[in-house]
Amino acid sequence: MNKRKLFLICGLLLLSVFVIMSLLPSLISPYGEKDMFTPWLSPSSSHLLGTNRLGYDVLTEIIHGTGNTLLTGFTASVISLLIGVLIGSLSAESGLIGHLCDGITDIMAMLPKLVLLIVLGSFFRGGSLSLIVLISALSWSTTARTLRARVLSLKQSAFIGNLKIEGFSDFHILVYHVIPNTSDILLSRFILGINSCIMMESTLSFLGFGDTFNPTWGTMVNLAYKNGAFMRQAYAYLLSPGICIMLLSLSFYFISLYLSGRKEDAEEAL
Repeated sequence: MNKRKLFLICGLLLLSVFVIMSLLPSLISPYGEKDMFTPWLSPSSSHLLGTNRLGYDVLTEIIHGTGNTLLTGFTASVISLLIGVLIGSLSAESGLIGHLCDGITDIMAMLPKLVLLIVLGSFFRGGSLSLIVLISALSWSTTARTLRARVLSLKQSAFIGNLKIEGFSDFHILVYHVIPNTSDILLSRFILGINSCIMMESTLSFLGFGDTFNPTWGTMVNLAYKNGAFMRQAYAYLLSPGICIMLLSLSFYFISLYLSGRKEDAEEAL
């Protein structure tokens, strides 16, 4: 138990740092977002991570890119969760609609997501909105399959049978009794979904499909690589966005470990 609480504390501390960076970038960043200096300065007390090709302070870019990265991951995760809840709930129903939704879920689960994202991203290069739509449209299948299994299990329980005897409709039972009893699954999938969506967005942005007007950390890695940061030995510029992505993903992973531990405790208690 203490170990899981340690995971939670570490995850929340890491996440809180990035949330503060995203909410108060102007107060935290050492310079303005458009302040320009000598290009390719090495890390120093004035510029902790140096400057890029255009002379922008890299740390300032990291801080201002935090909000764009979190917003993309959060929004895509919310949309994919809603789609997963809808399709997963319908696939647990009997009849044509249930079989159709179940088949669509199985097909989506087998598709190579990264390859599809790269192919579709090359056609819909409209910035952050296009990435959010593409990522959320291809990320819901795991949630749907997990939710379907839980809904089917709940439908066989005694209290659901009692509700049917009392005359409640299937829609009422699903919305007010079945889905609320899947909150542990939904919370876990939401947390892991943010992590997964951020990783997919960073991958696509690194490949050049990101929004250059509202750059995320993945876009920063792409620009650093294309502008010759490695040849100029500007390793802080090249590695710092990737390290931030890793730490942010680690924070969500730690929180998910705590949530999964609580779920195991609840199952053992039952």
